[in-house]
Amino acid sequence: MDELTRGGRLAGVVAVLVAAVGIAGAILASPAFTIAGNALSDLGQPGNPVATPVTTLLFDGGLVLAGVVGLPFAVVLWRRSETRLGQAAVVPFTIALLGMVGVGLFPAGRALHVPAALTLYLASMVAMGLDGIGDVLSGQRRRGAGTCSLVAVHVAGWWWWAASGPVLRPGLVIPELLGAGIFAAWVLLTALGQAPGWPES
Repeated sequence: MDELTRGGRLAGVVAVLVAAVGIAGAILASPAFTIAGNALSDLGQPGNPVATPVTTLLFDGGLVLAGVVGLPFAVVLWRRSETRLGQAAVVPFTIALLGMVGVGLFPAGRALHVPAALTLYLASMVAMGLDGIGDVLSGQRRRGAGTCSLVAVHVAGWWWWAASGPVLRPGLVIPELLGAGIFAAWVLLTALGQAPGWPES
């Protein structure tokens, strides 16, 4: 493994840890945040009852830092794929991280917040899907199936949420955490040299 790939993998791991610490720290520091009553972005919205200067710094700052730090991980996605389709995952992956940065730069209530959040979630699903299908086409079927299964769970979570009521309602944190957790798990497992659940072949 050369230094560029090693650095890309480290960037992926660090980005996941930064985002996780920022989100978890903001939740713990909030005076009133609840799973049933809030969206994650409430933690980063100045003036929101669940937000404080500490939560906004942790949440917004954590997302911006994680998005920037994680960009070199695109090198890993490019080099590990054996198909052009898999390598194409680099584009939506980069777009997803830019969306993550946008969520932090434009807190809830600002005009660009929702587009940034949609960009993060949708582009992350596309990146994972391309990576998984690329693996299937290259003969790494178990790995590809694992990745595509994660995408299916992500899509199913948002479908269930949208089908059961207005999307922007209390408790939005539930599908948000599901989607963020799946994206983070995929990045982390890939960075550590594994696809979801299976060792490199």
